[in-house]
Amino acid sequence: MPSAVSDGIHTNEAFIADGGTVTMTTKGDGIQCEEGYVVINDGTFTINVADKGIAASYDTDTSIDPYLTINGGTINITSTAGEGIESKSVLTINSGNISVKTFDDGLNAGTFIYINGGTVYANSSSNDGIDSNGKLTVTGGKVVSIGAAAPEEGFDCDRNTFKITGGILVGMGGATSTPTASVSTQPSVIMSGGSANQLLHIESNEGAEVLTLQLPKTFTTLLFSSPKLKTGQSYRVYSGGSVNASTTFNGLYTSGTYTAGTQSGSFTASTMVTNAGGNTGR
Repeated sequence: MPSAVSDGIHTNEAFIADGGTVTMTTKGDGIQCEEGYVVINDGTFTINVADKGIAASYDTDTSIDPYLTINGGTINITSTAGEGIESKSVLTINSGNISVKTFDDGLNAGTFIYINGGTVYANSSSNDGIDSNGKLTVTGGKVVSIGAAAPEEGFDCDRNTFKITGGILVGMGGATSTPTASVSTQPSVIMSGGSANQLLHIESNEGAEVLTLQLPKTFTTLLFSSPKLKTGQSYRVYSGGSVNASTTFNGLYTSGTYTAGTQSGSFTASTMVTNAGGNTGR
């Protein structure tokens, strides 16, 4: 296990991983490609850093494309002052199990973020959970993204195109970017928040479960999208209650039986993007 005074792995033109196990603790970046791209196909990475966890960070030469692509593997990043995973151009996640706990943005890209599969957990204590300075597209996977208080967001794409066509998305923070209804094919809802450790449950008027979530922190805005949401359907929102025989992904229940608490609201998904509360931000 390397313990570095600066970067754990620093390369100029490219970093490509096809497997193996890497554990590192550094006072700088974990894996940094200074003038090229990063591709992770497989492997297990445990990265504890002060600055960026994994970064393709060159942005001063237009002939260089500092993209970052994750096709698989298990990645766990903890950063005390920086970002988790950063690309100065396009960040693409096709598969893999990714967990980032950071001070700055959890995931960040200069031009585009694509999430096509895998499981992604991003938790920032002072900034956005997932932040694209350009467009953001989610076509699959399971994503839980936690930002800080307003104006920080669970999902932030600076009012650029935010396209959702699949996957399960839960974003919590002080605000959220609004999915672009004209290009999205999977419904989403923006809701007001709740208190730390509270259970939040959404079910159809017929009683079919759509979302059960234990809130990890107090926040004001939640964005939720899932194949279980259907346009034209009405939903009830509950707080409290209990869940038996359950499994979770960072507070998102993926199995179990919910016993109802108190109904706290309702909404009808009348359009592709339903605003039932919360704050829409940058």
